Amino acid sequence: MAQETSTDNQNARILIEDDGDEASDDASDEGVEQADDEEVQNEDAELQADDADVQGAESSALAVGEDKGEGVVAGHGFQIAMSFNGVPNGILDHWFAHHGEVWDGVASMGFALDYFLRFRVPCELRISLSWVNARTGDAYWLDKDHADSPILADYVHNDMSMINLEIAAYHIIDMADWAAFYYGGGLWGGVLLGDAKSYAIRSSCVSGNDNWTSCPHEPGSVPVTGVPPVVGFVMVSLGFKFKFLDVMTARVEAGFKGYFYGQLGLGVEF
Repeated sequence: MAQETSTDNQNARILIEDDGDEASDDASDEGVEQADDEEVQNEDAELQADDADVQGAESSALAVGEDKGEGVVAGHGFQIAMSFNGVPNGILDHWFAHHGEVWDGVASMGFALDYFLRFRVPCELRISLSWVNARTGDAYWLDKDHADSPILADYVHNDMSMINLEIAAYHIIDMADWAAFYYGGGLWGGVLLGDAKSYAIRSSCVSGNDNWTSCPHEPGSVPVTGVPPVVGFVMVSLGFKFKFLDVMTARVEAGFKGYFYGQLGLGVEF
């Protein structure tokens, strides 16, 4: 009986030891799995941190690019404009003893189609295609050097106009959300259309006539020479821009481009 009891105790100890070994193995396996999970989580965290660094770098690069002016186009605009063009009589008086009227109402009008490229910085670029009526009133023209010789006066009929292409840059000064002042300059070139004809004064009328400008001219005419077919000049201008109805604009502008002009425009910008 004693031997059987001892054997039973040994078997029990063996079973207990086996159970303990199995429990240790299970605990070890669980520890390995937890370690693997923690390693995966750490790798995920590192990847997320790397993504955040990349996004931050891209944002910084974009910000730097904007600071450097890259991609700074803010919008576009179009305008239809009407202008009055000419040279003041006071300026012509320095060269001519008598001349026609340059500011001749409708004969001094012009029309333009303008395109504006607006930037985020306070400036804009304008490209303009225009037609300008370059006519002057029919009249006698006499150089100032020949003021005492009216027989040399020519009666001029001017039927000329110009097609112009202009490019200019402007600096913008905002005065309010709806109003701005601008100034700038650029270059323009034009092609002359039409012609001008010159008629000699009737000599029989000039002799002893103090009011020679009322004398008739001879019937025959000759073309006015010395007028180039293509013209161009620098231009400078300033004006005010008013914005209304969110996208509508109105501009009042004046300047000099070889001749003086004043312009009114109505357009849109977006």
